[in-house]
Amino acid sequence: MTSSSADDLSREAGELFDSGRRRIFDDVGQRRLHYHLLRLAAAGVGSDEVDDLRELGRLAFADLDVTAQAKRIRERPGAGALAVAIAGVVERADGEAPRSRVMLGAVLGAYAVLGGTVAQNRIPREEIPGAAALGAVGGALVASTLPVVLDGIDRVGLPDYLGPAG
Repeated sequence: MTSSSADDLSREAGELFDSGRRRIFDDVGQRRLHYHLLRLAAAGVGSDEVDDLRELGRLAFADLDVTAQAKRIRERPGAGALAVAIAGVVERADGEAPRSRVMLGAVLGAYAVLGGTVAQNRIPREEIPGAAALGAVGGALVASTLPVVLDGIDRVGLPDYLGPAG
């Protein structure tokens, strides 16, 4: 990404957020993981990968071992970068955050990149899977750490949290 592209992106961040948020909220109304996964086709996720990722989600939400399913996704011939990234993130989730939360964070993080950034900032097609994979990692990190951060704020109180270090 060139510095002018980064400048353009930073100046459009609010609009990109709004666009991505609208798309996510429209689609979340479908109330099915399957629909979120279908949206990831724009980043190269194929129909077989949608099925495999949906099974990964089922295992994550049931709090079952995801290792074999993650391996299946990673080792699939021609596996897409985004499916591999989501599988890796979900597999690495540990007891600090429920795998279900990490799975949703990864899917919605990737989805957010596709909903706003790609649509409005002209990411080159060949860079979309990588951008979506980074979105998946970021979404999973936020989803897994946000409850800890909010708990910390509750413990110290909002004025202390927002105040200077000390």
